[in-house]
Amino acid sequence: MTSNPDDSTELARMQRWFQAVVSHPDGVEAGATSPEAEAEFGSSENPLESILTGSSKLDPANRIAVYANAYFARLVDCLGEVFPILKRTLGDEAFEGFAAEYLKENPSRSYTLHRLGLRFPEFLAVTRPPREDASQPDWADFLVDLARFELELYEVFDGPGIEDGPRLDVAQLEALDGPAAEITRLTPAPCLRLVATSFPVSEFYTRARAAAADAELEFPDPEPSWVALTRRDYVVRRLPLAAGEHALLKQLIEGAAFGPALEAAAVRDDLDEATVGAWFARWAREDLFVGVVGS
Repeated sequence: MTSNPDDSTELARMQRWFQAVVSHPDGVEAGATSPEAEAEFGSSENPLESILTGSSKLDPANRIAVYANAYFARLVDCLGEVFPILKRTLGDEAFEGFAAEYLKENPSRSYTLHRLGLRFPEFLAVTRPPREDASQPDWADFLVDLARFELELYEVFDGPGIEDGPRLDVAQLEALDGPAAEITRLTPAPCLRLVATSFPVSEFYTRARAAAADAELEFPDPEPSWVALTRRDYVVRRLPLAAGEHALLKQLIEGAAFGPALEAAAVRDDLDEATVGAWFARWAREDLFVGVVGS
């Protein structure tokens, strides 16, 4: 193929063709015959040879495969940066195998790699092997829990925080009673996330980060766990929660009015005023809520 190096339109066509070939999840041969590639230069019996030249050591397919392999290696590395403890738990080879299969089904379509791993926990959940005991969570459930936890951590770290935003005036809550409490809703911090898992994932995460690089990581036993994630001063914080505390927080985050949520929690979990007061004091210290609406 001949082209004018000053022809920006021709260069743009070549760039689009190159991207279609290099990023195809089934390899460069499939990429060269994909609709995206053929839309640029049409179809031919040997599409790679008709557009690229070989070298003394590599034919056109192997030359462009160098770039394709580097492209996918970079995507796998990006997934490893989002899920570092999952990668360490699985081991490099197993993690890279899962990542490669995931990328085949979920190729990068966004201008930013921030979204690359959004479906990875779901992929692990869908492709997991059957449980030996359907009534009990197993090692695969733990891996899915860990992946979901690390994805939440990543999004809290990379998303909006409260560093420059408003803070909740606790005095407003203390003054609520009667009709006002029935309609007042709390505004959660934009970085607040709740994570419920079948395993103590947050505790495992802490141990794994502190362990030596060559230490073997043992899967924990199943145990329901609840954690609130937030960000203060650009540092992600993890707050372990009691079951009742998680349930009440979830109601408030989902928009339940202050008074009815407290009343429902008191009945459901047999809570006393001191317990609820201690929870709210901690939530206020951690800036889990940034304002009230409707009071």
